Amino acid sequence: MLDVILISIVSSLGLGLSFFFGIVFLKNKKLANRILGLLLILFALRITKSIFYNFVELPLLVKNLGLAANLAVGPLLYLYGHYLSSQNQSFKKSHLLHFIPSLLYVLFGQLIPNSDGSVLWRISYTFILFQSYLYLGMSSYRYLKKMNHVQKELRLWYVRLIFTLGLTWMCYTLIFVDILPVYSAGPVAYSFFIVLLAYLGINSKKTFDLSLTSKYNSSTLTAEMGQAYFDKIEETMKEKQLYLNHGLTVTAVAKAIGISSRNVSEIVNKYGNQNFASYINHYRIEEAKCLLKTRSKKSKIISIALDAGFNNLSTFNVSFKAITGLTPSEYRSKYDQKFTV
Repeated sequence: MLDVILISIVSSLGLGLSFFFGIVFLKNKKLANRILGLLLILFALRITKSIFYNFVELPLLVKNLGLAANLAVGPLLYLYGHYLSSQNQSFKKSHLLHFIPSLLYVLFGQLIPNSDGSVLWRISYTFILFQSYLYLGMSSYRYLKKMNHVQKELRLWYVRLIFTLGLTWMCYTLIFVDILPVYSAGPVAYSFFIVLLAYLGINSKKTFDLSLTSKYNSSTLTAEMGQAYFDKIEETMKEKQLYLNHGLTVTAVAKAIGISSRNVSEIVNKYGNQNFASYINHYRIEEAKCLLKTRSKKSKIISIALDAGFNNLSTFNVSFKAITGLTPSEYRSKYDQKFTV
């Protein structure tokens, strides 16, 4: 009896946090945050099903609705990463195709078997686990290859979320193959990981400041105006190469575009999905990559850094590796090898 009480307490703590943060994110105006909110709520519902399933006999439909929620979590994880790293913040209707398996479970939940003695259930649950790991892989690939320009705090938050879901699904997999005999391990594991995730997010502060709050609630910019100005900023950056100026500021860019500094900051954050410094550094790194490819090996890295717009070598090295995954020297060597092989 004591075990049951402890499991219920631990599980309820994680579920409470998941529902709380899910609702908070869901109320946010940014599409990526709404997707995250829905993810947290649906996975909490899936865990809630597991908790009740461990203690009471649930109707077939209820059990399968929990699995339907699980089938939606993987796609939501992937789409959350997609919209964190995408300039386009309009939901694509084609993305609804990701949720077909979940919808089928909702529509035919009364018919799909859900018991240990059913071969069809084992096949269907194997598919659910496969789908979960497939989206974990897709999300991890996006994190590694498509999110270098996203703010560090949000990238760290995303990879922690991937690990949280992955480790929880791993617990369910071990239960399914009879390696882990305690069914409550799934809900308990999720609760532990979600509490840890929340703690790390709150402790870093910037994670939730960036994700949950809006600094531009009083903005008068429409979506059309914002996108148009962002396109103009992009065009100006490429044509005038403002990023080569070591002391480039938001004010300087604002003057070049003809709008306020506040608007420039807002537009870069909303449509570039990064702060102003990261946005400028992205252009500088692209310039540095070109210089590393075209200049002689005798050229010093510091001269390339300065010519690309950086003030010093240390900042350049840190920024370059953060975006490319390589040091400037490693990048130059790797590029040279392509033409010597």
